Amino acid sequence: MLMSNNNRSALTMQQCRQEEQVAFLILFGLLVRYDETGAGAEGDSELASVGLANNLSGGSPSDVVLKLASTKRITKSYPMFQDVHVMIFIGFGFLMTFLKRYGFGSIGFNFLIAAFVLQWYTITGGLFTFIEQAHHLKSSFVININVDKLILADFGAASVLITFGAILGKASPFQVIIIAFFEVMFYSANEALNTFVFKAADVGGSMTIHAFGAYFGLAVSTMMYKKKATDHPRNGSVYSSDLFSMIAHLPSCTLQSTHLSCTPSFNTATLCNSHSHRTVFLWLYWPSFNAALQSGNAQSRAIINTYYSLTGSVMATFIWSMVVNKDHKLAMTHIQNATLAGGVAVGSIADMMIQPWGAILVGFTAGSISVFGYKYLSPIMAKWFYIQDTCGVNNLHGMPAILSAIASAIAAGVASVETHGSKIGYGNGLYFVFPGRAPANVSGALEILNVQPGTGRTAGTQAGYQLAFMCSSVGISIFGGILTGFIVTYLRAFQPTEVKDYFDDENYWETPELMPESKGVESTDNDNDCSCCRPRQRRSYGVQGVNAGVEMSDIDNKDEPRRRRSPLAIEVDSSTV
Repeated sequence: MLMSNNNRSALTMQQCRQEEQVAFLILFGLLVRYDETGAGAEGDSELASVGLANNLSGGSPSDVVLKLASTKRITKSYPMFQDVHVMIFIGFGFLMTFLKRYGFGSIGFNFLIAAFVLQWYTITGGLFTFIEQAHHLKSSFVININVDKLILADFGAASVLITFGAILGKASPFQVIIIAFFEVMFYSANEALNTFVFKAADVGGSMTIHAFGAYFGLAVSTMMYKKKATDHPRNGSVYSSDLFSMIAHLPSCTLQSTHLSCTPSFNTATLCNSHSHRTVFLWLYWPSFNAALQSGNAQSRAIINTYYSLTGSVMATFIWSMVVNKDHKLAMTHIQNATLAGGVAVGSIADMMIQPWGAILVGFTAGSISVFGYKYLSPIMAKWFYIQDTCGVNNLHGMPAILSAIASAIAAGVASVETHGSKIGYGNGLYFVFPGRAPANVSGALEILNVQPGTGRTAGTQAGYQLAFMCSSVGISIFGGILTGFIVTYLRAFQPTEVKDYFDDENYWETPELMPESKGVESTDNDNDCSCCRPRQRRSYGVQGVNAGVEMSDIDNKDEPRRRRSPLAIEVDSSTV
């Protein structure tokens, strides 16, 4: 009996994952170690010395742990790490759940990709630290791990997940893993170039993470272009309530699921706008994302600037969405995405002294660009440049990241140690925001502050390096994306997904039925029912975008007869109500 393409892809992916995990275990065993924050001997000696001083001063035993340097570091870093981790696995996880038949794939493959990248980036990113270890003439080469390195690994996962958004629903699981494998290597190389060569200020990763992930994904998407996929009937979203209605009715939907005869294993709250659900998570936690790797006053500025930039993008999104849309109505696609553009656009300048008004201006500009991108640019890219951007990553991540790079060059050009004329004074904190501007020979107060030696750049030179690194990120990402896209598309060993199977969970997932085929579905109209769960005439929920008005029954007829219904669409026969 012949094995189907999907089953063969799943089997090959399973074998590949097993081999990769074995290889990762070997590499971790040979190379990866705790740094001093997790080492036993150093911790014991520090504990003894601090404990002795504590006893002499008459302090309580609990004070000993609080005074440890390792405790102070983990207390500072872990809350930020936790916020970033939530963004990766919940925020980005629900980033793509708007597709009506690809909810399981969006969340599930996000989980797989993120876990894979966390391990693989630890190796690839760590290998580049050997350059620094060789510079300090260390005889042993190991990858030292602490919480900050975990945050960097999460950042690497974010970049790959942005790429995943560009090819959402079109790549097989095996292709997705191969894309992640190659992308992480290119990503680590680009990151190392900035660390050792460009030394550009990019605390929130607008250039390193967002621009790289977006244009890598667009390059891969171009190589995977299929004309038949244009205006694909399943490339659309289900009807959804607004953000706050979804959150308010979450418990109500759960309680009503049995009454509506929905399958208990699938929570009908998912039918409410989980895409908006991820928006609120990302929007709330984005200040932590941009501030996680800074400290002191620079971290405080990063939080404040991101906070206000996000509010600016929200205001711009609501204003322009009504302006550009027919009948001056809001488009949920804009609200779900462009409201986050401020977090991307302020990333490279988050720790710079741009003042709150500057942050709002950047956020408002980014939100405006994003709305116009979704409305006008995405259709042009698909029609004339053969770029099928499923989630619109160019509008949310790519163009706002370019805006951030330009803003960072302007801010770098006016940064100085002291305020004079048009220059903005940072004090000695300048060298923590712009490491490349630190003098080559550090001494005196700078040595006490633990400022690392730089290259003594001028403000204008640093501004040039900001733009140069942006070009590096875009160039390397496009080159890597084209190469990777060619490999996964034209080598049949990676089992490319057929166009007829695009944007469909049933190819790789067991999808439960939401509504049983049997008769007798009852419903009562009361104020506690969620609007998305009330029975309607026999029709599917409307689809946003180019596929508006496409019926689920039409999709079934175009492909093949299906007994199951999508996990993200409910149909109720009016004759049974």
